[in-house]
Amino acid sequence: MSHQGSNSYVAHPQVLFLDIELKDKTGFDLLRTLGEQRPHVIFTTAHESYAVKAIRFSALDYLLKPIDPQELSDAIAKAMEATRVTEKPPMVDMLLKNIDRSIGERVIALPVSDGLELVHVNEIVVCESDSNYTTLHLRDDKRFVISRTLKEFEDLLGEQDFIRVHNSHLISRKHIKKYIKGEGGEVIMSNGMNIAVSRRKKQELTEALERL
Repeated sequence: MSHQGSNSYVAHPQVLFLDIELKDKTGFDLLRTLGEQRPHVIFTTAHESYAVKAIRFSALDYLLKPIDPQELSDAIAKAMEATRVTEKPPMVDMLLKNIDRSIGERVIALPVSDGLELVHVNEIVVCESDSNYTTLHLRDDKRFVISRTLKEFEDLLGEQDFIRVHNSHLISRKHIKKYIKGEGGEVIMSNGMNIAVSRRKKQELTEALERL
């Protein structure tokens, strides 16, 4: 590093390979300290976990150990392309919000056209699949169409009292008002939606209702 008068040159990395599990903290703790000076991040981990699901939901890169050379090469190529873009998308901000599993009412960050939409998990009634998009139906009848699959929402919300009752529907157990018996049956949600239950999901749903 060279100094000229009061000016100094500080080098900032463009690409960061970051392990999720560090010695006494996590890679996410480190990211929070970087502020706006974050480089392009490629996560590395030895385990498929909730963290990996949140990384995937946030459209960030990750490599599973042992690292495959071709996957490493592809990740580097993608990272170098991303460093040429001056405006950084808010993917890391989305991840840090979605990885926060603190006790209390969770807020998730959703990618929308002009940035991120913060939504309280308890406000979500139904997630409805539409190919590679998912429509979120909220308690106040507001809707969001998000460019993520229903499987990605299931990964992110599955431990938050959400149940996949059909190929096309993920519902909040807290918003079920009535279950109507049948071959699979159907549920009436707090926003008035009627959702069919597949036969293979019937037992899982009834067990979940018994735990209410």
